[in-house]
Amino acid sequence: MLDGGYELDIEGICQNIDEEEVVSMYFPMLRRTLLMDSRSGKFVRPYIGIVPMVRTPAERFESLKRLRPRLDRPDSITIVPWTRRIGALEDAGVWARVIARLEATGGAAEVARARDCLKQLYAFEQEELANAIRGRQYETIWRNPEPGSAPA
Repeated sequence: MLDGGYELDIEGICQNIDEEEVVSMYFPMLRRTLLMDSRSGKFVRPYIGIVPMVRTPAERFESLKRLRPRLDRPDSITIVPWTRRIGALEDAGVWARVIARLEATGGAAEVARARDCLKQLYAFEQEELANAIRGRQYETIWRNPEPGSAPA
């Protein structure tokens, strides 16, 4: 699947979701990350949540340590950039794999949390689109003419 000139390996992304302990799927346009951690312990359940983006993998390891202090450092974190719209997660079957993984490693609470995360991602996307339309946090390539001035 091509995305703005970049090919997305959907099967590879799905395989990572199925197999890796920690998957960090980041959304550059939203400046947010969906963090999925399938690890659990005596008093620790699997985790899915939306967290701020970080600049480096080392920062993600540190944030994970703060977020889940009862667990050892994971061997690795799989980092997946998602530059497509949020609906494409569902259209491509990626979201179904997230839900299936949480059903296998967690339970109803984690699946419900995942559904809440998806709703939040859609809301962030709508907010970002509105900001782009209104010119908030974006520079426009044209300006509205001043009232009373002739169009260029």
